[in-house]
Amino acid sequence: MNGAKDNTIIRHICENCGKEEVLCSEDGFNQGWDYPPKMGAFKVISPRTCGDCGIQTTLWWEITCNKTPPDQLNARHQETLKRILTEPESILP
Repeated sequence: MNGAKDNTIIRHICENCGKEEVLCSEDGFNQGWDYPPKMGAFKVISPRTCGDCGIQTTLWWEITCNKTPPDQLNARHQETLKRILTEPESILP
């Protein structure tokens, strides 16, 4: 970003603990959220976590590190995948 504050308001949903907050992207980033557009990109699988949770149980970890095929993902990861692939519309307040 060019130094300007990003005021995009989105729902930040931690895929690990389920915490949910409506924040501008800049505030979410400053509070430790791993969320686009400050961290990663919309519609791209990467961790979606709050500042308190790690990435070892995220969808990204499950696919990348554990090599779990998409058709074998558990319900929580399938829900996260659906949300990520339909961003940013799926996380608008």
